[in-house]
Amino acid sequence: MMNIARRVCELILCLIVPVVPAIAQGVSVDQSDAAWHELKSQVQERADALDALIQNAEREGVCTDYALVSKHVIATYLIAAQYDKDHVEDVRKIFQKVWWFKKTDPKEADNLPWNELRSCLDVADNAIAELTRQLDGSVTLSTPPDFSSGKMTLDAGAYRLDGKPVFPHSLVWLPGTPEYMQAFGHIGGAYYQLTHLREDGTVSPWTAKGLVERTQADVANNAAPLVHLIGHAPAKWMVEKHPEIQQGARNFTKYDIDNPLIRKWMDQLCAGVLPKITAAAGDQPQVHLLANEPHFATQKGGWLAKNGVSDLTVQKFRQWIAAKYVSIDAANQSHGAEYVSFADVNVDMPIDPALRGTAVWYDWCRFNMGRVNEWFTFLKTTTQRHDPQRSPVSIKTLGHTLGSSERDGGMDIEYLTKLQEIPGSDLRVVPQGTTFYGKNEDGRDTETGWASRYAYLWVDQSMVLDFTKSLCPDRPFYDSEWHGFGTVSWRHYHMNRPYVRSAMWLAFTHGMSMINPWLWGRGLDGGLNDKADHIGELATQPIAVDAYGRVMKELNAHAADVIASVPSQRDIVIFYCEDSAIQDPDYMPQVTDIYEALKLTNMRIGFVTPSGLEQLSEASQTLVVPPTPFIADETLAKVVRFCESGGRSIFVEQEKSFVKNELGFQRDDDSSISPTAAISIKPVLELAEELEQLLMPSQVERPLDFKITDENGAKAYGVFLTQSVDPATGMISVAMNNVSKDPRVVKLRPNKAKSGVMIDAIDGNRVSGIVNLQPCEVRLLKATLK
Repeated sequence: MMNIARRVCELILCLIVPVVPAIAQGVSVDQSDAAWHELKSQVQERADALDALIQNAEREGVCTDYALVSKHVIATYLIAAQYDKDHVEDVRKIFQKVWWFKKTDPKEADNLPWNELRSCLDVADNAIAELTRQLDGSVTLSTPPDFSSGKMTLDAGAYRLDGKPVFPHSLVWLPGTPEYMQAFGHIGGAYYQLTHLREDGTVSPWTAKGLVERTQADVANNAAPLVHLIGHAPAKWMVEKHPEIQQGARNFTKYDIDNPLIRKWMDQLCAGVLPKITAAAGDQPQVHLLANEPHFATQKGGWLAKNGVSDLTVQKFRQWIAAKYVSIDAANQSHGAEYVSFADVNVDMPIDPALRGTAVWYDWCRFNMGRVNEWFTFLKTTTQRHDPQRSPVSIKTLGHTLGSSERDGGMDIEYLTKLQEIPGSDLRVVPQGTTFYGKNEDGRDTETGWASRYAYLWVDQSMVLDFTKSLCPDRPFYDSEWHGFGTVSWRHYHMNRPYVRSAMWLAFTHGMSMINPWLWGRGLDGGLNDKADHIGELATQPIAVDAYGRVMKELNAHAADVIASVPSQRDIVIFYCEDSAIQDPDYMPQVTDIYEALKLTNMRIGFVTPSGLEQLSEASQTLVVPPTPFIADETLAKVVRFCESGGRSIFVEQEKSFVKNELGFQRDDDSSISPTAAISIKPVLELAEELEQLLMPSQVERPLDFKITDENGAKAYGVFLTQSVDPATGMISVAMNNVSKDPRVVKLRPNKAKSGVMIDAIDGNRVSGIVNLQPCEVRLLKATLK
């Protein structure tokens, strides 16, 4: 049978012809009807060849899950490309809806269907070549779990399918058909908001019926978990009868969160919806997604900060100030004001950023965080009260919230992270070759920024995951709108599969547990959805779509090893001080640079907040303190105790730290600390080298020593490498991911003069201790030492 399989493979490979590159701007290409039919015929022939190979592989008992993704992608885009060609005027209108359309190729809409079919040839060739290698025995791919059957549970910080760890996944707006779900994932759920509430405080039977039927359909397809997203737009009758509820509205929260009417209506909405859909869900695991990208910016120039805040919010602020200061004299002294009573306390909205560094700024920001914390606590309590299962909650926070230098938006990162049973966000990675629109993206300088070092911008995503897993190591992380395929500010028109694979492996080896990338924008008829811009998005990129489906199957096939690569303990922890984040615009950029440099050392890096300082291990953990000019007295006392008790510490720009209290007043007492080491800020690669030397004595011994070099043998950075040991078998798993823009060489050798055998867990082949990695190349190795 294997000889027959080889002959079938040889015949199929004879059909493969070089793929014609995508149509470039200004290049004259035959786009006649005859050329179109010829191209479609080529794609169909290749699809038929792949299908024949799949059938042969199934007879041989060879895994076809990956090839079936490609088969579905090709079938989908044969329909989609024809639709785009037949409706070119509609496609042009969709493209023209975005303000930056003029910056793109003016013939993009005309060329789109041709590019899609040429990409299908690439998808087919890649699938045929891989399946051929599987059939001839040169590679052996692990079979991924089948999400269409089995029981999903949430246990010990990970989702499990029939007891085995898995990574639930889907795409935003993915059609709920078995074919699409088998290729791209099985997350389900419902969407409800205040527009569904009638004036009598009930939800219409028709609306409830639709939500229940949607849930029942998801259950029938074994979609899990079921994510119930709350939208935050008020009903028309609410605005007409109570226009004041829109005071202080923001983009996705279109009402005043401090208005008691909103809370009453939200309680009524949850009472009318959740008991019905949770009953329809049965024992399928569920998640309450409390908000989409919440933000409450209040400084001048902030996102919709011009909407100000409501009179109710101002009153709450006055009460907050009164509770904090007790006497108006104390408040006046702190704020430099002359208020007669607390009833006079006021902050002009939007608040002037010139106040940053003062008590007025700090108090407003802390108050804003407090009221938002209260709002999300209310949403959590309300949803779980009306859900008999008390399902976990998540929040899709903006992915740049942690790394941003702004803290006027009300997002208390530590509190909200700990509030969620499933912390969440919408994170981004950005590949080389991206076209940026509008925003000035940090680090794009090709000589000094991220583009000078890496194949893609990885820091934003990894830092959020490391921060979250440091605070909540046993909780899963859910990205319900992953922006690795595009977002408002950037597009990449020809994303390649190595980038997709590397970026997604990086996410899951840093603690991602469930993912829903943005976005799938086509109907079952192949037509583009006209409610979103799709220039450069997944809906127009067969190669990226194919890569996504395949990589998620690969990650799920190796989920146990991927989860094991996430550190359970952080040996090097960066001190995150909210006081300085609020008051100092330079704080987070410096924290980000220090984090990036530390990550390049391949030590186990994490974060610690003031609430966690007293739990640090003085024997095994090292505290890294960024320039931290603002800090409360009680927090400073904790840092001092750690250092004086023998804890290892490295201060960066120590002379800039602890000079003021959280309100911005100069500290009079002598709070000098003698750290283990003190260094200055430097360019990232220089900083990485210095930190590596300082931290070497504290490095935990690993089973395998490793050395990372460039192709010429010189020390180099850019490969993330983690090691984990299976406590039951002693088997060592090594995950490697080259995020550098250049090739790297990794040399591995056992510690303590042991010998060993190492195999590539993904393709089943034996490997040596010298591993050559191209940019974006990922390897998962398994080693047994003797």
